[in-house]
Amino acid sequence: MLTQISLRALISGCYYGVIQAISKTDFVLLDLPAEYCRSNFRDLHGNDIVEFRVDYFESIVDEDVRKQALKVYPKVIADHYRRWKKGQVKTLWVKIPTDVGFCFPFFDDCRPLFLDVIPAVMDYDVAVDVNKERDLEEIRKIIVQKIPHLADGALLFEPEEALEMHAGAVGMMKGNKNISVLTTYADVDAVVSKTSSEASTNALEKSL
Repeated sequence: MLTQISLRALISGCYYGVIQAISKTDFVLLDLPAEYCRSNFRDLHGNDIVEFRVDYFESIVDEDVRKQALKVYPKVIADHYRRWKKGQVKTLWVKIPTDVGFCFPFFDDCRPLFLDVIPAVMDYDVAVDVNKERDLEEIRKIIVQKIPHLADGALLFEPEEALEMHAGAVGMMKGNKNISVLTTYADVDAVVSKTSSEASTNALEKSL
């Protein structure tokens, strides 16, 4: 239980909960969704007063499930939701008595511990995608098929014949998606797209 509370406090900045049932030997806790909770006040004993936004139940589309949820939540919350739904109260927020409601903030402002890391994580994801594109560029090749001509400039192969040669080369390479074929007049060569893999690896490590 304490592990779950600590984990939710790390992720959301604060753990909010209510005691559903209590006896001499047992008690049952209900986790409250942090995005619908806040704590701005304390009682005379210094206990945090948890406030809950009752429009949470509007997010439950299924009517039967919503009714079941209202039965599970403390009466003070369910009654406030019904009064708000009927227009009898204007505020969405209901204060939960400190004998059943409690919270464990990680910081005073309920800020998640790793909140500042999120932009860096997003930048790293972009760097990984860029590095993948760079790796793909390194394996892409263009086969340049150069058709020779005579010393006086006369064509050794007519354009129609060069077209057939081009089609043959394309057909031969069609199984490799990383190779393109370019047919022109002269020798045969291969053009490879090269980038500095060492530099890209260093940039990725710096981003990490």
